[in-house]
Amino acid sequence: MTMITSGFSTRLAGLAAEMGLSQQQLGVTRVYSQPHSTHAGQPLAGEEVLIKDLQQVAGEVTTFGSEDQARTATLNDSATLRLLDRGATLVGASATSEYGVTAYTEPVGQDSPVNPLGAQFMPGGSSGGAAVAVARGVVNIAHATDGGGSIRIPAACCGLPGLKPAHNPRIGGFTSTAHGYLARDIETTARAYALDIPDLTSAVHEGREPLRIGYTNTPFHSSSSIDPAIAAATAAVTALLTSTEAVTSVSQAPAPYSPRTFELFREVLTSRCAQLPGPLSPLTRWLKEQGQQVTELRREQLHRQLNAIGEDVLATWTDFDIIATPMLACAPPTPGTFSALPPRLNFLAQTAWTPWATLWNITGWASVSVPLVDPQLVPGRWPISLQLGAVSDRVSEAELLALARAVSTVASALPPEGLSLDAPGDIEALSYRPRPSAHSHEH
Repeated sequence: MTMITSGFSTRLAGLAAEMGLSQQQLGVTRVYSQPHSTHAGQPLAGEEVLIKDLQQVAGEVTTFGSEDQARTATLNDSATLRLLDRGATLVGASATSEYGVTAYTEPVGQDSPVNPLGAQFMPGGSSGGAAVAVARGVVNIAHATDGGGSIRIPAACCGLPGLKPAHNPRIGGFTSTAHGYLARDIETTARAYALDIPDLTSAVHEGREPLRIGYTNTPFHSSSSIDPAIAAATAAVTALLTSTEAVTSVSQAPAPYSPRTFELFREVLTSRCAQLPGPLSPLTRWLKEQGQQVTELRREQLHRQLNAIGEDVLATWTDFDIIATPMLACAPPTPGTFSALPPRLNFLAQTAWTPWATLWNITGWASVSVPLVDPQLVPGRWPISLQLGAVSDRVSEAELLALARAVSTVASALPPEGLSLDAPGDIEALSYRPRPSAHSHEH
Protein backbone atom coordinates (compact mmCIF):
# COMPACT_ATOMS: atom_id res chain seq x y z
CA MET A 1 0.00 0.00 0.00
CA THR A 2 1.39 3.45 -0.90
CA MET A 3 2.26 5.74 1.99
CA ILE A 4 0.14 8.88 2.01
CA THR A 5 2.23 12.00 2.59
CA SER A 6 0.78 14.15 5.38
CA GLY A 7 1.89 16.85 7.74
CA PHE A 8 2.23 14.13 10.36
CA SER A 9 4.48 11.83 8.38
CA THR A 10 6.61 14.76 7.20
CA ARG A 11 7.06 16.04 10.76
CA LEU A 12 7.84 12.56 12.05
CA ALA A 13 10.47 11.92 9.39
CA GLY A 14 12.03 15.35 9.94
CA LEU A 15 12.21 14.94 13.71
CA ALA A 16 13.64 11.43 13.40
CA ALA A 17 16.42 12.72 11.15
CA GLU A 18 17.05 15.80 13.30
CA MET A 19 17.09 13.96 16.63
CA GLY A 20 18.70 10.75 15.44
CA LEU A 21 15.82 8.80 16.97
CA SER A 22 13.55 6.09 15.62
CA GLN A 23 9.85 6.76 15.18
CA GLN A 24 9.24 4.47 18.19
CA GLN A 25 11.63 6.57 20.28
CA LEU A 26 9.53 9.56 19.20
CA GLY A 27 6.52 7.80 20.69
CA VAL A 28 5.01 6.41 17.49
CA THR A 29 4.63 2.64 17.34
CA ARG A 30 3.10 2.61 13.88
CA VAL A 31 2.30 4.98 11.02
CA TYR A 32 -0.87 4.15 9.10
CA SER A 33 -0.32 4.07 5.34
CA GLN A 34 -3.82 5.48 4.89
CA PRO A 35 -5.11 7.88 7.58
CA HIS A 36 -8.54 6.98 8.99
CA SER A 37 -11.26 9.63 9.14
CA THR A 38 -15.02 9.72 8.68
CA HIS A 39 -16.76 12.81 10.03
CA ALA A 40 -16.08 16.45 9.23
CA GLY A 41 -17.46 19.39 11.15
CA GLN A 42 -16.80 17.82 14.56
CA PRO A 43 -14.54 19.12 17.39
CA LEU A 44 -11.44 17.29 16.11
CA ALA A 45 -12.11 17.81 12.41
CA GLY A 46 -8.84 18.03 10.48
CA GLU A 47 -6.76 17.15 13.54
CA GLU A 48 -4.11 14.48 13.02
CA VAL A 49 -4.36 12.28 16.11
CA LEU A 50 -2.41 9.28 17.36
CA ILE A 51 -4.42 6.52 18.99
CA LYS A 52 -2.99 4.53 21.88
CA ASP A 53 -1.66 1.13 20.84
CA LEU A 54 -4.24 -0.62 23.02
CA GLN A 55 -7.10 0.24 20.68
CA GLN A 56 -8.17 -1.59 17.54
CA VAL A 57 -8.46 0.21 14.22
CA ALA A 58 -9.93 -1.85 11.39
CA GLY A 59 -7.21 -3.16 9.07
CA GLU A 60 -4.37 -1.99 11.32
CA VAL A 61 -2.04 -3.92 13.60
CA THR A 62 -2.40 -3.40 17.34
CA THR A 63 0.41 -4.71 19.55
CA PHE A 64 -1.06 -3.91 23.00
CA GLY A 65 2.44 -2.81 24.01
CA SER A 66 4.11 -6.09 22.99
CA GLU A 67 5.16 -7.45 19.63
CA ASP A 68 4.27 -10.88 21.04
CA GLN A 69 0.61 -9.80 21.12
CA ALA A 70 0.43 -8.11 17.70
CA ARG A 71 -2.66 -8.78 15.61
CA THR A 72 -4.60 -7.09 12.83
CA ALA A 73 -7.98 -5.68 13.82
CA THR A 74 -11.03 -6.57 11.76
CA LEU A 75 -13.26 -3.89 13.29
CA ASN A 76 -12.98 -0.50 14.96
CA ASP A 77 -13.40 -0.73 18.72
CA SER A 78 -15.59 1.69 20.65
CA ALA A 79 -12.76 4.11 21.45
CA THR A 80 -11.79 4.29 17.78
CA LEU A 81 -15.40 4.91 16.76
CA ARG A 82 -15.70 7.75 19.28
CA LEU A 83 -12.55 9.41 17.93
CA LEU A 84 -13.76 9.09 14.34
CA ASP A 85 -17.18 10.44 15.33
CA ARG A 86 -15.45 13.48 16.82
CA GLY A 87 -13.73 14.17 13.49
CA ALA A 88 -10.22 12.94 14.32
CA THR A 89 -7.92 11.82 11.53
CA LEU A 90 -6.14 8.78 12.92
CA VAL A 91 -2.61 8.74 11.50
CA GLY A 92 -0.89 6.13 13.66
CA ALA A 93 -0.55 4.44 17.03
CA SER A 94 1.34 5.71 20.07
CA ALA A 95 3.56 3.54 22.25
CA THR A 96 2.26 2.06 25.47
CA SER A 97 3.33 -0.51 28.01
CA GLU A 98 2.33 -4.16 27.77
CA TYR A 99 -1.47 -4.11 28.09
CA GLY A 100 -1.14 -0.64 29.63
CA VAL A 101 -0.55 -2.01 33.13
CA THR A 102 2.47 0.06 34.19
CA ALA A 103 3.25 3.69 35.03
CA TYR A 104 6.21 3.53 32.64
CA THR A 105 6.39 2.81 28.91
CA GLU A 106 8.80 0.07 27.88
CA PRO A 107 7.00 -1.89 25.13
CA VAL A 108 8.11 -5.47 24.58
CA GLY A 109 10.08 -5.89 21.34
CA GLN A 110 9.98 -2.17 20.50
CA ASP A 111 12.14 0.87 21.16
CA SER A 112 10.96 2.78 24.21
CA PRO A 113 9.92 6.41 23.77
CA VAL A 114 12.56 8.95 24.82
CA ASN A 115 11.55 11.87 27.05
CA PRO A 116 12.18 15.19 25.27
CA LEU A 117 13.14 16.79 28.61
CA GLY A 118 16.18 14.50 28.71
CA ALA A 119 16.88 10.85 28.02
CA GLN A 120 17.82 10.46 31.70
CA PHE A 121 14.13 10.89 32.66
CA MET A 122 11.66 8.11 31.88
CA PRO A 123 8.56 9.43 30.08
CA GLY A 124 6.04 7.68 32.34
CA GLY A 125 3.12 5.54 31.28
CA SER A 126 1.14 3.91 30.25
CA SER A 127 0.37 6.66 27.69
CA GLY A 128 4.08 7.47 27.42
CA GLY A 129 4.20 7.37 23.63
CA ALA A 130 1.34 9.87 23.39
CA ALA A 131 3.07 12.24 25.82
CA VAL A 132 6.42 12.03 24.02
CA ALA A 133 4.88 12.52 20.56
CA VAL A 134 2.94 15.57 21.74
CA ALA A 135 5.84 17.07 23.69
CA ARG A 136 8.13 16.68 20.66
CA GLY A 137 5.59 18.29 18.31
CA VAL A 138 4.84 15.19 16.23
CA VAL A 139 1.13 15.84 16.84
CA ASN A 140 -0.77 18.45 18.82
CA ILE A 141 -3.24 15.96 20.29
CA ALA A 142 -3.01 12.24 21.05
CA HIS A 143 -5.59 9.85 22.39
CA ALA A 144 -4.75 8.44 25.84
CA THR A 145 -6.34 6.40 28.61
CA ASP A 146 -6.12 6.82 32.36
CA GLY A 147 -6.86 3.79 34.55
CA GLY A 148 -4.57 4.73 37.43
CA GLY A 149 -2.85 7.91 36.29
CA SER A 150 -1.88 6.94 32.73
CA ILE A 151 -2.71 10.37 31.27
CA ARG A 152 -1.48 12.46 34.19
CA ILE A 153 1.74 10.57 34.95
CA PRO A 154 3.33 10.79 31.48
CA ALA A 155 2.05 14.36 31.16
CA ALA A 156 3.92 15.23 34.35
CA CYS A 157 7.03 13.36 33.23
CA CYS A 158 7.16 15.19 29.90
CA GLY A 159 6.22 18.70 31.09
CA LEU A 160 2.66 18.73 29.72
CA PRO A 161 -0.76 19.36 31.24
CA GLY A 162 -2.85 16.21 31.52
CA LEU A 163 -6.60 16.06 32.17
CA LYS A 164 -8.28 12.86 33.31
CA PRO A 165 -11.94 13.54 32.57
CA ALA A 166 -14.72 12.49 34.88
CA HIS A 167 -16.05 9.01 34.16
CA ASN A 168 -18.66 6.63 35.53
CA PRO A 169 -16.76 4.03 37.64
CA ARG A 170 -19.80 1.75 37.93
CA ILE A 171 -19.75 0.65 34.30
CA GLY A 172 -19.18 -3.10 34.11
CA GLY A 173 -19.41 -3.39 37.89
CA PHE A 174 -16.39 -1.17 38.35
CA THR A 175 -13.99 0.48 35.94
CA SER A 176 -11.16 2.84 36.75
CA THR A 177 -10.40 3.81 33.16
CA ALA A 178 -11.26 7.06 31.42
CA HIS A 179 -10.47 7.80 27.78
CA GLY A 180 -9.10 11.22 26.98
CA TYR A 181 -6.25 13.13 25.38
CA LEU A 182 -2.79 14.49 25.86
CA ALA A 183 -2.23 17.88 24.23
CA ARG A 184 0.57 20.42 23.92
CA ASP A 185 -0.87 23.06 26.29
CA ILE A 186 -3.93 23.91 28.36
CA GLU A 187 -5.74 25.65 25.51
CA THR A 188 -5.21 22.72 23.15
CA THR A 189 -6.31 20.35 25.91
CA ALA A 190 -9.57 22.31 26.20
CA ARG A 191 -10.06 22.13 22.43
CA ALA A 192 -9.48 18.37 22.44
CA TYR A 193 -12.21 17.91 25.04
CA ALA A 194 -14.47 20.58 23.47
CA LEU A 195 -14.37 22.66 26.66
CA ASP A 196 -14.61 26.43 27.06
CA ILE A 197 -12.22 27.57 29.80
CA PRO A 198 -14.09 30.03 32.03
CA ASP A 199 -12.78 33.19 33.62
CA LEU A 200 -12.92 32.14 37.28
CA THR A 201 -12.63 35.69 38.60
CA SER A 202 -15.59 36.84 36.53
CA ALA A 203 -17.52 33.79 37.66
CA VAL A 204 -16.94 34.75 41.29
CA HIS A 205 -18.11 38.30 40.58
CA GLU A 206 -21.23 36.82 39.02
CA GLY A 207 -22.03 34.77 42.13
CA ARG A 208 -19.96 31.60 41.86
CA GLU A 209 -18.55 30.70 45.28
CA PRO A 210 -14.75 31.01 45.38
CA LEU A 211 -12.92 27.71 45.52
CA ARG A 212 -11.83 25.95 48.70
CA ILE A 213 -8.63 24.00 48.15
CA GLY A 214 -7.29 21.26 50.36
CA TYR A 215 -3.58 20.52 50.02
CA THR A 216 -1.64 17.47 51.13
CA ASN A 217 1.62 15.81 50.21
CA THR A 218 1.04 12.76 52.42
CA PRO A 219 0.75 9.69 50.17
CA PHE A 220 -2.72 8.15 49.96
CA HIS A 221 -1.78 4.69 48.77
CA SER A 222 1.45 3.85 50.56
CA SER A 223 3.43 4.72 53.65
CA SER A 224 6.37 5.88 51.57
CA SER A 225 8.22 9.19 51.44
CA ILE A 226 8.28 12.16 49.05
CA ASP A 227 11.10 14.31 47.71
CA PRO A 228 11.21 17.38 50.02
CA ALA A 229 11.78 19.70 47.06
CA ILE A 230 8.53 18.52 45.45
CA ALA A 231 6.65 18.93 48.72
CA ALA A 232 7.97 22.47 49.17
CA ALA A 233 7.33 23.61 45.59
CA THR A 234 3.79 22.23 45.32
CA ALA A 235 2.82 23.61 48.74
CA ALA A 236 4.18 27.05 47.90
CA VAL A 237 2.43 27.34 44.55
CA THR A 238 -0.87 26.02 45.94
CA ALA A 239 -0.72 28.64 48.71
CA LEU A 240 -0.16 31.36 46.09
CA LEU A 241 -3.50 30.53 44.50
CA THR A 242 -5.16 32.44 47.34
CA SER A 243 -3.79 35.59 45.69
CA THR A 244 -6.46 35.11 43.03
CA GLU A 245 -10.09 36.04 43.65
CA ALA A 246 -11.11 32.60 42.45
CA VAL A 247 -9.67 30.87 45.55
CA THR A 248 -10.86 31.69 49.04
CA SER A 249 -8.70 29.31 51.07
CA VAL A 250 -5.98 26.68 51.06
CA SER A 251 -5.83 24.40 54.07
CA GLN A 252 -4.54 20.99 55.04
CA ALA A 253 -6.59 18.11 53.63
CA PRO A 254 -7.01 15.05 55.85
CA ALA A 255 -6.22 11.59 54.55
CA PRO A 256 -9.17 10.30 52.48
CA TYR A 257 -8.76 6.73 53.71
CA SER A 258 -6.21 4.25 55.00
CA PRO A 259 -3.43 3.24 52.59
CA ARG A 260 -4.82 -0.29 52.94
CA THR A 261 -7.74 0.81 50.75
CA PHE A 262 -5.40 0.61 47.77
CA GLU A 263 -5.26 -3.16 48.23
CA LEU A 264 -8.84 -3.32 46.93
CA PHE A 265 -7.77 -1.59 43.74
CA ARG A 266 -4.71 -3.82 43.42
CA GLU A 267 -6.89 -6.93 43.60
CA VAL A 268 -9.21 -5.62 40.88
CA LEU A 269 -6.24 -4.69 38.69
CA THR A 270 -4.73 -8.14 39.02
CA SER A 271 -8.08 -9.86 38.42
CA ARG A 272 -8.30 -8.08 35.07
CA CYS A 273 -4.96 -9.58 34.10
CA ALA A 274 -6.03 -13.13 34.92
CA GLN A 275 -6.92 -14.09 31.35
CA LEU A 276 -4.17 -12.28 29.45
CA PRO A 277 -2.55 -14.48 26.82
CA GLY A 278 1.16 -15.17 27.01
CA PRO A 279 4.01 -14.78 26.60
CA LEU A 280 4.15 -11.92 29.09
CA SER A 281 6.88 -9.82 30.69
CA PRO A 282 7.72 -10.62 34.35
CA LEU A 283 5.51 -7.95 35.94
CA THR A 284 2.45 -8.66 33.79
CA ARG A 285 2.90 -12.39 34.34
CA TRP A 286 3.02 -11.77 38.11
CA LEU A 287 -0.14 -9.66 37.92
CA LYS A 288 -1.83 -12.45 35.97
CA GLU A 289 -0.83 -15.04 38.58
CA GLN A 290 -2.10 -12.80 41.37
CA GLY A 291 -5.35 -12.20 39.51
CA GLN A 292 -6.03 -15.90 39.04
CA GLN A 293 -6.40 -16.14 42.81
CA VAL A 294 -9.31 -13.65 42.83
CA THR A 295 -12.63 -15.51 42.65
CA GLU A 296 -15.69 -14.16 40.86
CA LEU A 297 -17.43 -13.74 44.21
CA ARG A 298 -14.46 -11.79 45.55
CA ARG A 299 -14.40 -9.61 42.44
CA GLU A 300 -18.07 -8.68 42.90
CA GLN A 301 -17.36 -7.84 46.52
CA LEU A 302 -14.41 -5.66 45.47
CA HIS A 303 -16.59 -3.80 42.98
CA ARG A 304 -19.14 -2.99 45.67
CA GLN A 305 -16.45 -1.83 48.09
CA LEU A 306 -14.70 0.36 45.53
CA ASN A 307 -17.96 1.92 44.37
CA ALA A 308 -18.77 2.89 47.97
CA ILE A 309 -15.47 4.70 48.52
CA GLY A 310 -16.51 7.93 46.80
CA GLU A 311 -19.22 8.70 49.35
CA ASP A 312 -16.78 8.13 52.22
CA VAL A 313 -14.17 10.40 50.63
CA LEU A 314 -16.82 13.04 49.95
CA ALA A 315 -17.79 13.03 53.63
CA THR A 316 -14.14 13.42 54.65
CA TRP A 317 -13.54 16.28 52.22
CA THR A 318 -16.85 18.07 52.78
CA ASP A 319 -15.06 21.42 53.22
CA PHE A 320 -13.16 21.30 49.92
CA ASP A 321 -13.93 21.76 46.23
CA ILE A 322 -10.50 20.73 44.98
CA ILE A 323 -7.65 18.69 46.43
CA ALA A 324 -4.11 19.65 45.44
CA THR A 325 -1.27 17.14 45.71
CA PRO A 326 2.07 16.57 44.02
CA MET A 327 1.65 14.49 40.87
CA LEU A 328 4.77 12.40 41.50
CA ALA A 329 6.68 11.66 44.71
CA CYS A 330 10.05 12.15 43.01
CA ALA A 331 11.32 13.17 39.60
CA PRO A 332 11.01 10.58 36.83
CA PRO A 333 13.70 7.97 37.45
CA THR A 334 15.99 6.69 34.71
CA PRO A 335 14.46 4.31 32.14
CA GLY A 336 14.59 0.70 33.26
CA THR A 337 14.48 1.53 36.97
CA PHE A 338 11.19 -0.21 37.69
CA SER A 339 11.54 -3.13 35.27
CA ALA A 340 14.90 -4.05 36.83
CA LEU A 341 13.11 -4.86 40.09
CA PRO A 342 11.43 -8.17 40.95
CA PRO A 343 7.70 -7.92 40.10
CA ARG A 344 6.36 -7.37 43.63
CA LEU A 345 8.91 -4.66 44.39
CA ASN A 346 8.32 -3.15 40.95
CA PHE A 347 4.61 -2.78 41.77
CA LEU A 348 5.32 -1.32 45.21
CA ALA A 349 7.85 1.14 43.79
CA GLN A 350 5.39 2.38 41.16
CA THR A 351 2.75 2.83 43.86
CA ALA A 352 5.18 4.86 45.99
CA TRP A 353 6.11 7.01 42.99
CA THR A 354 2.45 7.76 42.14
CA PRO A 355 0.63 7.55 45.50
CA TRP A 356 -2.19 10.03 44.78
CA ALA A 357 -3.49 9.60 41.22
CA THR A 358 -5.60 6.48 41.61
CA LEU A 359 -8.14 8.05 43.99
CA TRP A 360 -9.64 9.93 41.01
CA ASN A 361 -9.84 6.69 39.05
CA ILE A 362 -11.65 4.92 41.89
CA THR A 363 -14.15 7.76 42.39
CA GLY A 364 -14.47 8.69 38.72
CA TRP A 365 -13.92 12.38 39.52
CA ALA A 366 -11.95 14.65 37.19
CA SER A 367 -8.31 15.52 37.82
CA VAL A 368 -5.61 17.52 36.05
CA SER A 369 -1.83 17.55 36.29
CA VAL A 370 -0.01 20.80 35.47
CA PRO A 371 3.73 21.62 35.41
CA LEU A 372 4.70 24.44 37.74
CA VAL A 373 7.06 25.94 35.18
CA ASP A 374 7.31 25.91 31.39
CA PRO A 375 9.97 23.32 30.43
CA GLN A 376 11.52 25.85 28.04
CA LEU A 377 12.47 28.01 31.04
CA VAL A 378 14.41 25.16 32.68
CA PRO A 379 16.17 23.29 29.86
CA GLY A 380 17.63 19.96 30.94
CA ARG A 381 15.60 19.98 34.15
CA TRP A 382 12.33 18.32 35.09
CA PRO A 383 9.45 20.74 35.92
CA ILE A 384 7.63 19.65 39.08
CA SER A 385 3.92 18.99 38.50
CA LEU A 386 0.91 19.69 40.69
CA GLN A 387 -2.27 17.61 40.61
CA LEU A 388 -5.64 19.34 41.05
CA GLY A 389 -8.43 16.86 41.73
CA ALA A 390 -12.13 17.69 41.77
CA VAL A 391 -14.10 16.70 44.86
CA SER A 392 -17.13 15.08 43.24
CA ASP A 393 -18.73 17.48 40.75
CA ARG A 394 -18.07 20.63 42.77
CA VAL A 395 -15.89 21.89 39.94
CA SER A 396 -16.13 21.11 36.25
CA GLU A 397 -13.36 19.89 33.98
CA ALA A 398 -13.29 23.34 32.37
CA GLU A 399 -12.87 24.98 35.78
CA LEU A 400 -10.01 22.59 36.58
CA LEU A 401 -8.26 23.74 33.41
CA ALA A 402 -8.89 27.37 34.38
CA LEU A 403 -7.29 26.76 37.76
CA ALA A 404 -4.40 24.92 36.09
CA ARG A 405 -3.82 28.03 34.00
CA ALA A 406 -3.86 30.09 37.21
CA VAL A 407 -1.20 27.76 38.65
CA SER A 408 1.12 28.69 35.78
CA THR A 409 0.45 32.38 36.39
CA VAL A 410 1.07 32.45 40.14
CA ALA A 411 4.08 30.14 39.89
CA SER A 412 5.81 32.61 37.56
CA ALA A 413 6.50 34.77 40.63
CA LEU A 414 8.91 32.11 41.95
CA PRO A 415 12.42 31.22 40.69
CA PRO A 416 11.98 28.55 38.01
CA GLU A 417 14.92 26.49 39.27
CA GLY A 418 13.09 26.04 42.57
CA LEU A 419 10.13 24.59 40.68
CA SER A 420 12.22 22.01 38.86
CA LEU A 421 14.78 19.28 39.51
CA ASP A 422 18.03 18.60 37.67
CA ALA A 423 18.44 14.86 38.25
CA PRO A 424 16.33 11.73 37.84
CA GLY A 425 14.36 10.59 40.86
CA ASP A 426 15.78 8.14 43.36
CA ILE A 427 13.13 5.50 43.92
CA GLU A 428 15.00 4.00 46.83
CA ALA A 429 14.74 7.32 48.69
CA LEU A 430 10.97 6.85 48.77
CA SER A 431 11.40 3.97 51.24
CA TYR A 432 8.91 1.77 49.41
CA ARG A 433 10.46 -1.57 50.34
CA PRO A 434 8.55 -3.52 53.00
CA ARG A 435 10.24 -3.71 56.36
CA PRO A 436 10.67 -7.35 57.34
CA SER A 437 9.10 -8.25 60.68
CA ALA A 438 10.94 -10.14 63.36
CA HIS A 439 9.18 -13.31 62.19
CA SER A 440 9.64 -13.07 58.43
CA HIS A 441 12.34 -12.50 55.84
CA GLU A 442 12.04 -10.45 52.66
CA HIS A 443 13.76 -12.08 49.70
